[in-house]
Amino acid sequence: MRFTRFERYTPIDFNTRRRAAFIRKQQRERDRYPLIAEHVQGEQHGQDEEFSRRQRQADRFEAGQRAFHARVWREARTRFFSLPETVKEEIRRRWAAWTGPTTALYFSFLVDELSGDQARRVAAAETSRAVRRKVWASLPRQGALEGVQ
Repeated sequence: MRFTRFERYTPIDFNTRRRAAFIRKQQRERDRYPLIAEHVQGEQHGQDEEFSRRQRQADRFEAGQRAFHARVWREARTRFFSLPETVKEEIRRRWAAWTGPTTALYFSFLVDELSGDQARRVAAAETSRAVRRKVWASLPRQGALEGVQ
């Protein structure tokens, strides 16, 4: 089954432009509170610490996204292999003709749609919505206010 792997991010490039922007940001923070500028400066951290913090955050985000896509792919494949052969053939045919991105999310959408799970969820939501409307209609409401003199 064809799919596109989730690409790895490249390390953040902390060039001179980004370094200058960070220095300007810290200066703006100090200028915002001129009476306690020394205190603000004491609370600020250095460039290297900020850049390593940003890199750690980007690495955590990438790991989370990769784990999410892997989980979606595994769940979609599990659901796919549990379907009858006729439905699997239809999914294979449509996936082979699919011209969009071949990622886990799109495959999951295709399996969800053709397995009928999506239609069942929509029907359940409509039923729930109809029940809510019926309950809402039965609740007492205040009528229009009369013009008070």
